[in-house]
Amino acid sequence: MSAVNRFFKQILLVLCLVLLWGASPVDIARAAETYQQIRADYQTLVKSAQLQRQRVNWEKIINRLERIETTRLGDSADDVTFLKAKTWHGLAFASGSKDDFSRAREAYRAVASRFPGSNLADDALFRAAELSQDVFAETVTARQLYQSIVDNYPTADMHARARERLTRLGGPLEVAAPKTEPVDDSSTLQNIRYWSGPDSTRTVLDLSNSVRFQANQLGGKRPRVYVDLWGAEANASIAAKISVEDGLLQQIRTSRFDGERLRVVFDLYDLSDYKIFFLEDPYRLVVDVQGKRLPAAKGKTPEMRSLPDHRDDSIAGILEQAPSSDLPVLHIPQHQQNEGIKLIVVDAGHGGRDPGAVGPNKILEKNITLKMAKYLADKLRKELKCEVRLTRTDDRYLKLRDRTAFANKVGADLFISLHANASASRKAYGVETYFLNLSKNNQAAAVAARENGTSLEEVGHLEAILFDLMANAKINESSRLASEVQQALISGLKPHYSYIRDLGVRQGPFHVLLGATMPSVLVESAFISNRREEKRLNSSAYQKRVANAIVTGVKRYVETLEQVAHR
Repeated sequence: MSAVNRFFKQILLVLCLVLLWGASPVDIARAAETYQQIRADYQTLVKSAQLQRQRVNWEKIINRLERIETTRLGDSADDVTFLKAKTWHGLAFASGSKDDFSRAREAYRAVASRFPGSNLADDALFRAAELSQDVFAETVTARQLYQSIVDNYPTADMHARARERLTRLGGPLEVAAPKTEPVDDSSTLQNIRYWSGPDSTRTVLDLSNSVRFQANQLGGKRPRVYVDLWGAEANASIAAKISVEDGLLQQIRTSRFDGERLRVVFDLYDLSDYKIFFLEDPYRLVVDVQGKRLPAAKGKTPEMRSLPDHRDDSIAGILEQAPSSDLPVLHIPQHQQNEGIKLIVVDAGHGGRDPGAVGPNKILEKNITLKMAKYLADKLRKELKCEVRLTRTDDRYLKLRDRTAFANKVGADLFISLHANASASRKAYGVETYFLNLSKNNQAAAVAARENGTSLEEVGHLEAILFDLMANAKINESSRLASEVQQALISGLKPHYSYIRDLGVRQGPFHVLLGATMPSVLVESAFISNRREEKRLNSSAYQKRVANAIVTGVKRYVETLEQVAHR
């Protein structure tokens, strides 16, 4: 199309706006800026890490989108609102601000409410549900949004994923408990135990067999949650009412609801959210309720009430029942945003009887990571003027849980774990940085399995248990830290070495990161299984350049916090 034709087409569009909607001159000027132009600028923004650090760049896109939202540009109206939601989401991801995440969620929900027939409605609802679940830890809201997709968009591409998420969250759909063999028609509720934490109470229902269950809330002056167990009978030793009185959970009531269901009701003083999941070997249903505990019970020491010799079903206990024996407690972050970086813990991977990966020339990963960690610690102290502590300063063995437990104990603001990668293929090479999340591909899962000292199958088991426990991890901050570190590694190494491959930022269920309450990353600095990279890893020059690049990435991360978090 010629420039002249394009000009007359734009004039025709403006005339149509004037004739059909009585647009003012201001509206005409706004309409001249098309959605495609803004979208192109948005793409430029999301491809530039430098541009993303400036809040004003995100806000310019949002303001431009809001201006053309009022021009009612026909079929593109839903695209405009959806792109606005994505822009808020990108800003929130960059800033880590809960307010920005909240605006993103509101914008996503606006797409579905304003354009229910749009093919973007189910995508918007799904993203809003993910934010509710992962950022705000509002499982009830997430359930409702996933349910809306299941009910209203049966043929949409997000339908199957929403149903899967809904099932994993335990309701309000009827959920079948996991099973590996045919389930008997009946099960016995053998025992009820509970554990009181600072802001939540966990109840465990011990069962003789797998059971179909459904959970929901009841109305009334005070919040109540119930669980119906199909084909279940209560053991005669279980009292009809169990008094808890921990300031959050008042009591637990058990009774026969009808001929098919046994109902367990949780009478609460407050409720912000609840989660339910099923575990096997032995069979038990775990119910977590969260809310504001009454002041009188705030200082109550957490404890597990159970019959003698029963298993531990605290969060730590449940994680320890996963296939690996080195899984830590998933702590709730205590640090507030923008307090500054005062203390960093650097972890030298492996050590002692755990050599890590071994190179073709018998170079050991544990020795490389220790040298690199010492270089990194010195450089961080000089450049950031902060305190830095090492998880190990010599060749000693440390459990994976002890590394993050140490970081939590000293109140670290960042946790950086150093490693050297390995592959069955001696040709594999490159640099990559990981943060804690469910693995997104088989390669990431394989790296997690190697670093965890487990199998791929065990990683799958771990992910199933982690699914409902990830909301409180600092995933977004860790992702941003990983991105800055990875970019700095590539730009810092390429001028000095050939064949530097950028394998990018990845995510996986690494045990060494699981317990951290602060933003944390795992750096795979090169492939020790590759002869060329093994030689580099064994040189002090490469170790120092890796350390220098990580420091640059950390500094950029700190700058990002300062630039993006505030208007």
